[in-house]
Amino acid sequence: MAARRRRWNYPRRALDWAVRPYLRDLQARLDAAQGSIEMLHGDLGRVHRELEEVNGRAGQIEVEARRAAGIARHIYDEEPANRRRLHALRAGDDYEPAYSEPEPLVTFLIPTYTSFETLRDVALPSILAQTYSNLEVIVVGDCAPPQTEQAIASIGDPRVSYYNRTVRGPYSDDPDRRWYAIGGPPVNEGLARARGRWIATLGDDDAVRPTHTEHLLAAAREHRWEHCYGLQLVHFAAGEPLTLGEFPPRLGQWGTQAAIYHAGLRFFEAELSDAIYEEPSDWSKCRRMLRAGVRFGMLDEIVVDKNETRRRSAEEWLAGPIPRAD
Repeated sequence: MAARRRRWNYPRRALDWAVRPYLRDLQARLDAAQGSIEMLHGDLGRVHRELEEVNGRAGQIEVEARRAAGIARHIYDEEPANRRRLHALRAGDDYEPAYSEPEPLVTFLIPTYTSFETLRDVALPSILAQTYSNLEVIVVGDCAPPQTEQAIASIGDPRVSYYNRTVRGPYSDDPDRRWYAIGGPPVNEGLARARGRWIATLGDDDAVRPTHTEHLLAAAREHRWEHCYGLQLVHFAAGEPLTLGEFPPRLGQWGTQAAIYHAGLRFFEAELSDAIYEEPSDWSKCRRMLRAGVRFGMLDEIVVDKNETRRRSAEEWLAGPIPRAD
């Protein structure tokens, strides 16, 4: 039995001797791999620390960039100059007649492009049929087609005048930015031509209520507000309309179509550069008025019906940002 065991053990020992070099080599490889893994962990640790430092620097740069943007916006908005202009307006001879004249002239501005049918059938009739009649309406085409002038001529009311710009915009080629500045240059042209003591603005597919001007003007004059606005009823392609309006004004709850303001504030113009800041030009104007100290007031009454074309329903309006369109 002992001899038999020796015969079986001999090949096993020989196998051990033969395998041992490979095992040593494998162990060496495992040790080397372990060392590489440890080095990799060390490298990853350094990378994580460097990333944290980069994130910290990026956060600091973002804070500094926001501060720089705020300074640039302050300069762009001309806040100190606007306050001086407002104070000069209040001290000037042209300020008081807006409140003291029995029936001051009110100028409506309508910027338009290709919506000449709704301009003729909706916007203009609503203005001209109001209970307050001492009005002038200045329609300014944003390089509009000939049909616009024909549509206005068909109204046949001497209170309506028309001027067509020879160049549209110019607006950004980026449709996401273009929306913010659309209609601004025609409004500015209309401001330069306005003769009224008070200014109102209307979209070419919107309609003012019959007492829009009478009630807003009465409230502004009674309380000596320089900017008076009411509620707007927004109509969508589907679903129920939505009533918007809050005091004090804020973006999404104020609309230039629902407002009148003292004509002396015409130095607050629409700016094409509002598109850089991704801010609607009408709200930019309102915000600059607020920051300058213009006296605002609100009438808790629906004064305008707004036709919304960028949202199909009130649910879409309330769900998120306003889609941008030309």
